[in-house]
Amino acid sequence: MNIKDKAARIRTLKADDTFKEVLSEVKERQIAVFVDVDSSEDQRGKAHNIICALNEIENHLDSVLADEVIYDRKHN
Repeated sequence: MNIKDKAARIRTLKADDTFKEVLSEVKERQIAVFVDVDSSEDQRGKAHNIICALNEIENHLDSVLADEVIYDRKHN
């Protein structure tokens, strides 16, 4: 898939209300683990890993959009 098509699909995904809601809900659940005094170290570690993974996904999506900007500057 070329960069323009991939970036367009990512923009659509990032604008999707369901996608945004799911990411937000998953993050909120993991944050709740951190603030729960009864959560174990293992639970907090798992929550941390999930939040890091979600951040990595968001960073990857943003990097594709940045790649499109670079592509556009080189080809215009």
